[in-house]
Amino acid sequence: MTNDEKRAADLAAWAQSDEPTIQPGTVIHKGKDARAAARAMLEAATEDDPGNRDLVRRVGRGRPRLNPDLGPGHAQPIWNIRMPLDLDAAMRARAKTEGRPLSVVVREAAAEYLAVHHAS
Repeated sequence: MTNDEKRAADLAAWAQSDEPTIQPGTVIHKGKDARAAARAMLEAATEDDPGNRDLVRRVGRGRPRLNPDLGPGHAQPIWNIRMPLDLDAAMRARAKTEGRPLSVVVREAAAEYLAVHHAS
C-alpha cells in the first residue's frame, strides 16, 4: 500500500468514525494563509492534468470588477433594496430566460431607466 493509499484509507476510516471533526494537532489556516494553502493543495492535486491545473489557477480570484480602472481597496457599490414579490419573480424569470445573472439584468434596467429619463 502506498502512502497516498494509506492516507486515503485512514481518512475514510476517520470520516466514518465518531472522532472530532477537527483532529488534534490539525493546522487551521485563516484568511490569505487559507487561500494560499488551498491553492497549493489544488495545484499539487492537479499537477498531472494541464486542463484542471488551468482551472485551478482561475479559482479564487473573486468577482470581476465592474470598474477595472479602480485599484485594490476600492469597494464596488452594493445595492440592498426591497422588492415586491411579483417584480422579483418577473426579474428572476427574465434573467433565467436570458441565461444571465439577475444582477446584470438589474444593472441594465437601471441604466436604461436613466437613459430614458435623461438623468445625469
